[in-house]
Amino acid sequence: MMSAGRGFDQYSGSSPYHLHGQQVLVYQVVVVVVVVVVVVVVVVVVVVVVVVVVVVVVVVVEVVVVVVEVVVVVVVVVVD
Repeated sequence: MMSAGRGFDQYSGSSPYHLHGQQVLVYQVVVVVVVVVVVVVVVVVVVVVVVVVVVVVVVVVEVVVVVVEVVVVVVVVVVD
């Protein structure tokens, strides 16, 4: 009789590579946990980047305000 392929029993329809229900469940749980961890890490990284950008913008605005105040004071002193 001709073989249907390596590792496959054409009479029983089973394969040594076939996963049982419990193995499939374990793999599904592992995949879900990995996906959740990746999503949480991505969200945390995005939040940290947004916070850093906001802090940098606030600091730059404060520096600009201080520079403008100093320029105004110098101009007022020079004009008087």
